[in-house]
Parts: sequence; C-alpha cells; structure tokens
Amino acid sequence: MTPEGPYRAQARDQATGQLVCTPASFQSVRESEVRADDVEVTVSPGDGPELGPLRCAEYLDR
Repeated sequence: MTPEGPYRAQARDQATGQLVCTPASFQSVRESEVRADDVEVTVSPGDGPELGPLRCAEYLDR
C-alpha cells in the first residue's frame, strides 16, 4: 500500500487491527457460540481495493 492510497498504513497496522477486532469481539459477545478468532472482517473503502478477509488473531501478537 502507498501513502496516497485509501489506506495510509500497512495492512497489519494497529488501526486496522482495531477495525478488525472490534466487530469480531462484538460478534462473539452477541453470539456466545462464535469465537472472535473465527470472525472474518473485510474492510471496504468507498474507493480502492478491499482489505481482507482478516481475523483478529492476526493482530494479537503485535
């Protein structure tokens, strides 16, 4: 990704991790049989390429 693209940082940055882990955590609280690590999130900007699917576990070791 380049700075002039739809994402200012790399795919594995902290802000993207927050975007992925927040809805994953919400889904796991809302539905007890769903684990946050099983939820896949795709970030879709208004313009530019999609980023994902991503899982929260990809960001936990950072």
